Amino acid sequence: LVVPVQTLRRWLLAEGLWSRQRQRKQHRRRRARKEHLGELVQMDGSHHDWFEGRRAWAVLMVLIDDATGRTYARFFEEETLVAALAMFHGYSLKYGFPQAIYVDRAGIYRSDREPTSAELLAETEPQTQFGRAMEELQVRLILAGSPQAKGRVERMNRTLQDRLVKALRQRGISDLATANKFLEEEFLGPFNKKFEKTPAQAADLHRVVTKMLDLPRVLAVQEERVVQNDWTVRWNNAFLQLQRGSGLQPGQRVTVCDQLDGRVRLFS
Repeated sequence: LVVPVQTLRRWLLAEGLWSRQRQRKQHRRRRARKEHLGELVQMDGSHHDWFEGRRAWAVLMVLIDDATGRTYARFFEEETLVAALAMFHGYSLKYGFPQAIYVDRAGIYRSDREPTSAELLAETEPQTQFGRAMEELQVRLILAGSPQAKGRVERMNRTLQDRLVKALRQRGISDLATANKFLEEEFLGPFNKKFEKTPAQAADLHRVVTKMLDLPRVLAVQEERVVQNDWTVRWNNAFLQLQRGSGLQPGQRVTVCDQLDGRVRLFS
C-alpha cells in the first residue's frame, strides 16, 4: 500500500505512534568537586605505551582525590585484583582511608555471579574480593555508570600520558621498578604541587590506619576452605599441611588469606 508521507504521518499521530517533540540527547554537565579532602577518591587503570617501545605496554593505576586533584600513581603489568589491592594499600599507608572510592564496572570491582543462599537470606549483593575488602574497611565502593561519571581520573590519565611519558623518556627509564621509584621520589611531589586544588572545606576526612588493624589480612584474596581428615587444606591446586597441635580440627571451616606480600595465612 503506497500512501503520501504526510498521510502516513497523520495516521501515526492519530494513533499516538508519532511524537512531534524532538528527541534531545541527554545533557551531561561536569559534577562539582567534593568539598573535603578524603571524601571521595577515583581509581582507574590506564593501559598505554608509557615507555614508547622501550618495553612492553604497562598499566598506570591512578588514584585521585576528588576535592583536590591530588594524585597517587603506580605502574603494574596489568590492571588486576592484586594491582587494585596494592594501589589501595599504598595509598592508605600514605594518606589514610578515604570515605568512598569511585571505580568502573570491571570484573575486579563488580561481581556477575549468582548470589548464594546465605546472601539471598541476608538480602546482600554478591561481592568481589575488592568489594569485600572495602566493606571491611568501611570504605564505600561506588561503581560508575559511565566513563563520563569518573571524568576526573580519565582527564588525569590523559594529562599523565603527555607529561609522564616525556619525563620517563628524558630519564631513559624503561622498567617498572625504576619508574615507580621515580614516581614516588621525584615526579608526583612537584606534579601535585602544581595541579592540586584547595578544597572548599579544610577538614581532612581520611581515617588513620591504626596499628591494631591487620591491613595485610584485609587487603588479600580470602576464600573459605574445609580442613580435611589428614589436616590439610587445599589451596591453588596444592595442599597446605597443618600441624595437629594447631587447634584446628578436620571438618572445620577456615579462611585462607593469600596476601600481597606472598604469605598465606589461615584464620578460623
